[in-house]
Amino acid sequence: MAALTTRKVYLRVVNSHKDEAVELPANISDEDARSLLLSAADTTPEAATHVRLSRSSDNSVLAINRYLPANDPTDRYCLDVKQGVKDNRADSLSSQFADLLASNLALKDVTDMKNSLSAICRKLYDVDKTIAVAAATTPATLTSKTTARIAVQRLSKLDPHYTAAPKYLLSDETRAYLKQPSFDNWVWDENEIAVLLEHIFEDLGLIHDFAIERTVLRRFLIAIKDNYNHNPFHNFRHCFCVTQMMYAIVHTTGAIRQLKPIDRLVLTVACIGHDLDHPGYNNAYQINAKTELAIVYNDQSPLENHHCAMLFTILRNPETDIFKNIPDATYRDARKTIIKCILATDMAKHGEILAQFKKASDAFSYDDVEHKTLLLQMIVKCSDISNEVRPADVAEPWVDCLLQEFFSQSDREKAEGLPTAPFMDREKVTKSGAQVGKGSARDGRTNRDAHQREFDLLQGSGGQGGGCESRPDKVSYLSTIGVVYECGFNFIDIFIDTTSLLACLASCLLHFGTE
Repeated sequence: MAALTTRKVYLRVVNSHKDEAVELPANISDEDARSLLLSAADTTPEAATHVRLSRSSDNSVLAINRYLPANDPTDRYCLDVKQGVKDNRADSLSSQFADLLASNLALKDVTDMKNSLSAICRKLYDVDKTIAVAAATTPATLTSKTTARIAVQRLSKLDPHYTAAPKYLLSDETRAYLKQPSFDNWVWDENEIAVLLEHIFEDLGLIHDFAIERTVLRRFLIAIKDNYNHNPFHNFRHCFCVTQMMYAIVHTTGAIRQLKPIDRLVLTVACIGHDLDHPGYNNAYQINAKTELAIVYNDQSPLENHHCAMLFTILRNPETDIFKNIPDATYRDARKTIIKCILATDMAKHGEILAQFKKASDAFSYDDVEHKTLLLQMIVKCSDISNEVRPADVAEPWVDCLLQEFFSQSDREKAEGLPTAPFMDREKVTKSGAQVGKGSARDGRTNRDAHQREFDLLQGSGGQGGGCESRPDKVSYLSTIGVVYECGFNFIDIFIDTTSLLACLASCLLHFGTE
């Protein structure tokens, strides 16, 4: 076996204008690689609010992870780091304590003062932690009257550094990887994700076809990021994953060749905005708790309606209106279809929409408006629930995120005396149980193998419409969420038929993709 080697990365730290060299071990983790590079800039991952690594030769953006390639001192990577405002309260107290030590206080007085200082520091930490937790977990109960106000208020957070920056360049490898269903979102931070979304707009031709100003697009993307809450699952990273999977699906299946520019715009904007301002509590909670959202939308897909309202509130602002150069008639049609796509992500409507699409797929036509709308809805739906068909190391962290959100809702429902769902109850669910499919309680490989078959079909199709012997519609595996009870295994199909959904979609796209 070949010996593990280290590789050297040469940096130019933009902030200090210093040249640095960092050695990365062969088996380093993504987290450690990021920490090492940031240490060269005299900072830490916790203190850095903006990190950008790029090649000095072509300004292309690089992901900071374990795969970062070695470079030459003549072509250093540029490391640009912005740090947040430091909280100096504890430092100030420490300074005061040091002054006291320099005086001639009695030993007992110094000891008492030291203990008091430690207690104050702990209290400051606990207060900050409590505030952060409360901000991240408090459920949103927005009314229709406050929707616009909240969205507009958050526009004040727009980052001038990003909106005024020159065009970001991605490497050829990153651009190709972004079109794959196997794309790993975990090695990119939120600022880098915004850059990737901007690239998707450009690569789909949307900036050119709809005369979108790049500064307006960047403001739009930041407004989108700011209007996603810090939920474990329904957050800005999930928004990106759904958009990226849509991008991968249309390229992998070849549907990109059949979609008109307005279809591409509808898909991209619908995916980006499909969970805006999600409170982390689903429709069942909204309805049972009689929240403002449920009242305003008459118990009819309250969250999805709210996501639409938030999206078009952002688009109504001239600073973030990427539709402002689109003719009114085109805008009305696009708005109508975007709303249909977002409302289709309500899983209560899953069976109805899937049945309609299967019926339409028998004689599918891209020229049929209803067929086209169903197709766009299905692409968004597939992208929304696609985590389980990604590679295991990408998919499994999302299971933890989803369970965390489930458990939080179930705990709240119990505290408020509301109905609870077994698959969201921390006392009845285990992570392994949440990943096994029907008939696979004794062998968890069944679930993964079935997903891998579908993943391979999508990956290997290349959008050529070939491979009739292994048509995706032959895949009959039913993806389920299993619930492990104390008394044994019990399984619940919670209306998510991920693989057969992708199979139906892929079958249709592969069949008609070359027409």
